[in-house]
Amino acid sequence: MQPGATTCTEDRIRHALERCLHGLNFNRRSTSWSAGLCLNCWSLQELVSRDPGHFLILLEQILQKTREVQEQGTYDLLAPLALLFYSTVLCTPHFPPDSDLLLKAARTYHRFLTWPVPYCSICQELLTFIDAELKAPGISYQRLVRAEQGLPVRSHRSSTVPRPWQSLRTFSRRLQRHRSWRLASGMQPRPGGGSGPSCRQWERKLASVVS
Repeated sequence: MQPGATTCTEDRIRHALERCLHGLNFNRRSTSWSAGLCLNCWSLQELVSRDPGHFLILLEQILQKTREVQEQGTYDLLAPLALLFYSTVLCTPHFPPDSDLLLKAARTYHRFLTWPVPYCSICQELLTFIDAELKAPGISYQRLVRAEQGLPVRSHRSSTVPRPWQSLRTFSRRLQRHRSWRLASGMQPRPGGGSGPSCRQWERKLASVVS
C-alpha cells in the first residue's frame, strides 16, 4: 500500500462518521429532528463493533476530523466529536502497548483550550478523562459501571465519571448562558455560532451521536 493510501475499512468508517456528523451544525437551521441521524449512528456502531481494531480506526478518524474542525473554525462540530471520542474510548476493548492514540488526542484537544466557553471547558474535561486513561487504562469504564450499579467507591468525587448525556446537558446549559451573555453585551456571533435550533433540539441530536 502506498503512503497515504487508505483501506476499504478505513474508507467505510470515515464515510459512516461523516454521515453521523451531517446536519449537526447550526448553519442548517433545521426545524425538525431526523430519525435518519440515529440510523447513521447505529450503522457506525455496528460497523465498528465487528472487529476490535475498528475502534482504533474510528478514533484516528475522529482525531483527524477534529483537527479539520480546528483549522476551519467549525465550532458546531467540536462537541459532537468530543462526545463521540469519549464514548468510543470507553467501548474500545484494548489499546496496543505501542499505541500513541491517547497521547495524540491529548495534543489535539489541548489546542482547543484557547477557544471560547463552552468549547474550552468541554476539551478540559476530555483532557482530564484522557489523563486518567493514560495512567490507568480502563479506569473510566470501571468507574462508570460502579457508579451505575451503585457499588461502593473509595471517593465519590473522584470515582464517578459523568455519563455522556449528563455532560451533554452541561454543555447545553453552558452554550445557552454563553449566547445570552453575548446577546446582552451586543457582541456579534462567532463563526458557526448562529441562533440555529433550540438547546433541546441540539441536545437530542448530540445524544444520538453517543447512543
